[in-house]
Amino acid sequence: MQQATIKTILGGDLDAYDAVVRQYQAMLLGYAANRLPDLDAAQEVVQLTFIRAYEQLNEYQPQRDFGVWLCVICKHFILSELERQRREFRNLDQFSDALRLRVGERMAELSDNDQRQSLSAMRECLTALQSQAALVVRLRYEERQSCRSIAESLNRTVTWVSSTLSRSRRALRVCIERRLDEEATA
Repeated sequence: MQQATIKTILGGDLDAYDAVVRQYQAMLLGYAANRLPDLDAAQEVVQLTFIRAYEQLNEYQPQRDFGVWLCVICKHFILSELERQRREFRNLDQFSDALRLRVGERMAELSDNDQRQSLSAMRECLTALQSQAALVVRLRYEERQSCRSIAESLNRTVTWVSSTLSRSRRALRVCIERRLDEEATA
């Protein structure tokens, strides 16, 4: 990038920076998308890269290639995003294990009749879920597939699968509690 363009941008001309963003956006998105499993995450990383580049533009050395400089900034955000996703997957797996343990403990505490009622309520609530949500729950908990493999088989993002599971668990909990309360008061 030319020194004159940098001075114009540093002088507050956002239109000049907008032109720079448009010039490098496709290249940077390709760079990020090749390194991240999720296009939404890649787009977010690119936005963060342009924000950071704008904030640090006065540190840019004109003898360096501007695209390479952007890629270096982007690489740091990509590494942070990959680490965040790894933590999220670990937490989700730990949560799933803890949930299975709690359900198992709860079922062990219940009488046979209570277990039948709980299982019946769970089956009814599972059928009430939207078909995509029910499929994701079945793949995750009955077939024990990872979020990544579910995302690949459904042609969705891992973030979508995680969000769908979270919403489904919440909906199932509310539904099951409501049905069990109805049976208890009947």
